[in-house]
Amino acid sequence: MTIDTFRKGALRSTLINSLKELIIKKDLKERSLSLYHSPDSMVGWEFYQVAKGAYGTQAVYLFKMINSDEFEVRRLDLQESSKFVNSDDADLQYLIKTPTNTFYNLNRKNIFTLPNAELFSDINEMISHQNCSSVTKAELKRTLNDLSKSYPNYRTKYQNLISIINKRELDSFNINDLKNEFDFMKKNKILSPIAINLLLDELYEQYGLVLKVKPKIKSHVQKYLSGLTDINYFVDNDDQDVIYYNVGTISKNMNMSIAKTSHIWQLQPNIKLNERGFATIEAENILKFLQLMMVNFVRFHQLTVIPFPFKYLREFIQLEEKKRSAKKDVTDLLK
Repeated sequence: MTIDTFRKGALRSTLINSLKELIIKKDLKERSLSLYHSPDSMVGWEFYQVAKGAYGTQAVYLFKMINSDEFEVRRLDLQESSKFVNSDDADLQYLIKTPTNTFYNLNRKNIFTLPNAELFSDINEMISHQNCSSVTKAELKRTLNDLSKSYPNYRTKYQNLISIINKRELDSFNINDLKNEFDFMKKNKILSPIAINLLLDELYEQYGLVLKVKPKIKSHVQKYLSGLTDINYFVDNDDQDVIYYNVGTISKNMNMSIAKTSHIWQLQPNIKLNERGFATIEAENILKFLQLMMVNFVRFHQLTVIPFPFKYLREFIQLEEKKRSAKKDVTDLLK
């Protein structure tokens, strides 16, 4: 960290992140959680991470709560780790053991989320502007008159638009017609972007017309963007023991923006580690599992995409690597 890190625009986030990192390192030293306030809900869960070492060797690390206050984090010895590391699970990185003693592999899939798939036809109609709702000329003029009363600063502009609408031969305006009108208004500077957005909001509220999906409208988020926001999960239709989930953008922020889609993660039973009659992960257990991503101390102002104990495991592994490097440096000096 250098003085350049503390640029004026990034000062607050840098300080907060630095403080969180120091608290996590303190937690590792004292084996106690400071940033997660429901550690009792984690009792019975175990988190394993397989890390690749020098010369292709693999080491397995464990995080688990001992009681509601203390946790255990350590590197497994060779005998303990032998059952986790084998040629059949060469790509195994994250492993979870539930309170019912069932082992699950946690894998990131090369699949990304999209807006609500069930509403793809709606989205397609919005893009192509076909078969969409429309408003009559009278309804559009009524909306503009309402806006003139609510926003006196834009009264003249809205009334000018009514004059233009009166000259149109159309009796009703679908989304494609409205899009053309908005393009005309922007080009001729009849309405400002703010005035147009107010009109869009009013047309949506009164007639349900959606010209574009706006994240600041709660109902738009719930209807069209649910796959991109918050935490979502679903069960595999072909295998009820396999669960998929994704962690998107927190949707409560009125100025929310979605920079990119999120990866789908798969929670799949590890058949070799489980007993023949292993328990399935029931709804209440998967909800407890998902709660472990509802923290904001791993990513700044965002949910973490894998259970937060893996953050502690990563930090522990890095500290162990630094200790080993320091010992090796001292040994080299003594040669």
